[in-house]
Amino acid sequence: MSGRHLICWLHWGVVLLVLAMVKGGTATPWVLWLFVLAVAFWGGLTLRNGMLGKPGPKLSLPLRRAYPWMHRALHLSLGLTAVAVLMRLIGQPQVWLDAWTMLLVTLALCTFHGLFHFWRHTTLYDGALRLIIPPVLHKWL
Repeated sequence: MSGRHLICWLHWGVVLLVLAMVKGGTATPWVLWLFVLAVAFWGGLTLRNGMLGKPGPKLSLPLRRAYPWMHRALHLSLGLTAVAVLMRLIGQPQVWLDAWTMLLVTLALCTFHGLFHFWRHTTLYDGALRLIIPPVLHKWL
C-alpha cells in the first residue's frame, strides 16, 4: 500500500470516526480508542514524512501560501481532540480541554476543509478530490 493510499484510508476512517462520535455522543469506548490511535498514527506519519498534499498551481498565491497552514491547523485540531478524548478515556479531569467541544470544533474545521477542496475541484478543475477519494469512486467525479 502506498503512502497516498494509507493517508486516504486514514483520512476517511477518521472522518467516519468523528461522525460516529458526534452521533453517539462520544459514549462508545472502542470508537474513542480507535480515533485516538488513528490520529496518533496519522500524526506520527505526518511528523516523519511531512504533509502529503501540496497546493495546486491553479490556486492563487495567497491561497497557496495559506494551504500548508490550513492543513497544520487541521492536524493540530485533530491532535487536541485526540488528547481530550484520551484524557476522558483515562479518567483525567478536563479543566482546559473538553472532548465534546474539541470534537465539534474539529467537525466544523473539517467541514470547511471539505468545502474548500470541493470548491477547488469544481471551480478550478484541478482534480483536488481525485487525490483523496479512493480510485473506485473516481468515475463519479
